[in-house]
Amino acid sequence: MAARDRALKALARWESTTEPIDIELDRILMDPELSPLDKALIQNLCYGVMRWRGRIDWTLDQYVKGGLRSLPVPIRNALRLGLYQIDFLDRIPPHAAVNESVRLARKFGHKGTAGLVNAVLRNILSSLRPDFPDIKTDPVGHVSVVYSHPRVLVSRWIERYGVEDTILLCEYDNQVPRMVVRANGLKGTSDGLARALEQEGVEARPGRYFPECLEIVGGGDLTKLASFRKGLFQVQDEATLASVRLLAPAPGETVIDLCAAPGGKTTYIAELMKDQGQLVAHDVSRYRLDFLRGNIERLGVKNCEVFQSNPASSGTDFDTALRRQRGLEPNAVLGSADAVLVDAPCTGTGTLARRADSRWKFDLGARTHDKRYVEDHERYHPQGIFAKQASRQLKLLQQAADLVKVGGRVVYSTCSLEPEENERVIERFLASRPEFRLDDPAPFVPAMFADGNHVRILPHKHAIDGAYAARLVKRHEGHTG
Repeated sequence: MAARDRALKALARWESTTEPIDIELDRILMDPELSPLDKALIQNLCYGVMRWRGRIDWTLDQYVKGGLRSLPVPIRNALRLGLYQIDFLDRIPPHAAVNESVRLARKFGHKGTAGLVNAVLRNILSSLRPDFPDIKTDPVGHVSVVYSHPRVLVSRWIERYGVEDTILLCEYDNQVPRMVVRANGLKGTSDGLARALEQEGVEARPGRYFPECLEIVGGGDLTKLASFRKGLFQVQDEATLASVRLLAPAPGETVIDLCAAPGGKTTYIAELMKDQGQLVAHDVSRYRLDFLRGNIERLGVKNCEVFQSNPASSGTDFDTALRRQRGLEPNAVLGSADAVLVDAPCTGTGTLARRADSRWKFDLGARTHDKRYVEDHERYHPQGIFAKQASRQLKLLQQAADLVKVGGRVVYSTCSLEPEENERVIERFLASRPEFRLDDPAPFVPAMFADGNHVRILPHKHAIDGAYAARLVKRHEGHTG
């Protein structure tokens, strides 16, 4: 099967299921018969169509009678692949892009759909295209279409950041993300890692904010490198280091990472602890914990205990599950930790550049749903997404509060840009747990990340993934003022 056929298969499956695009891509790219060039083309086509889907679909809707959604899923994606190559891939001649899409439409459809695809794409090539929505009269529509983001996100961001910064944020999301690695301080330094990578033919340059980090020039599959297998580095965006720096774990302490998998933050905690003390890495997913265990072993972490349990609603539940694993007395874990990290599950709106398909979960029309599903969900979508996440996040934070000792600290973090998942969760938590106070982040993180008593990393300002974090110190039990 040719590269474009496989790309169409991945896109069509994504549109017809709830799976992330990466799952189907991983299946496809495992084929040993695929050449490196074919793999690169498949990834380019799939991620490119995902990033630019909003703009592509708007354009195609102007040329397809009845709109793009009137067509079968494979034919929609044959058109998307063709227009993506025409508009965004300079190395592929337009006539070749058209011919390939026509071939796909014939293979996955019939002679009639092939003719339709041919007519639509050639009409786009030969005609003067319609104007995009006007930025002055319809700024949300303009930014949503031109920069390919769901209207609901664009509307929120324009209200929060203004039009110009929202455009910058969307532009960042549409770029291929930088590949960054963290040098494993348990086995060496960033300078030593740079030399090792150079010997393996990989060019690296210093990261932007943290001395442990290196940016890999040109990307590539780093898991095949000897330096990776030896545990000299972890692939990890710089934004993920901020919450661990804010936690400031020290050698000899007891530290809990509540949502630990796949382990980038966990292993950085171990590094800052100099592999001394007690580190408990917890997650609810057995599958994800397998990745965590692999990273712990590869990076040479010795002080980490991996722990899996069902979702807990309180620190008592966590205590019960962990002490059973250890054979300890009741309440042996409650109030024992010096520090707890809650890197909470979230909507990930700060990492849309890295997860090209995630933005479309905010668009009910992006996937194939029946009419009743859309009608049922649009009453609360996307408010329901944020409300569900915030409830889950608050429970995790309450759980962490039970586990930390007096004088200890909890760091809450997300990779979301949305207030409902960030400062509003902190506000609700502090209202119910007055024994905690917000701590100043300035001594722990680069100054440009500090926003009052919060850490806020914005892709369009800092040119790395977006993130939020807050450091909460437990003054004493039952403090009321």
